Amino acid sequence: MPYLRTQLGALAVILALAGRADATGPANKDMWFVPPVEYASGSDGETGTQCIALHRVRSTRILAGEGIVYQMSGRKLLINRVRRGASLLNRNQILITRTSGALLCAGDIVQLAESSPGISAGFVALGRFERYHPPARP
Repeated sequence: MPYLRTQLGALAVILALAGRADATGPANKDMWFVPPVEYASGSDGETGTQCIALHRVRSTRILAGEGIVYQMSGRKLLINRVRRGASLLNRNQILITRTSGALLCAGDIVQLAESSPGISAGFVALGRFERYHPPARP
C-alpha cells in the first residue's frame, strides 16, 4: 500500500507541474511545451502518421534546413518536416532522442549536437511523419 500511495503522490506532483507549462517559453530550464497541431487531411485521406515505433527505425539522415528522414524496417522511408527549428538542421549533427515510451510522436523534442565536439546545437520539435520519396539523381 505505501508503494501505491507514493506513486499517486508522484502523479499528483507531475499533473500539478504540467498544468503550469505554457507555449510561450520554458516551464523550467529543461522542459518546453509544444502544443499539438491539427493537420488537415488531403483529398485522398490521411497523408502521414503522428507516431512511429522506435524499434522499427533502422537509420536516420538529416536533410539540412528541411527535416529528418527515418529509414524504417522494410526499406520504407518516412520524413519528418520539423515544426520548429528546421533552420538549425545540418548534415553533421547527431540526433539525441529521449522518449518515455516505445513511440516517437509529433510534438516530441529532439536535441541536436555537433558531431565533433559534442556540443549542444539546439533542438527541433517534430511534426507529422510522411512517406518520403527521394528525388531522382540525374
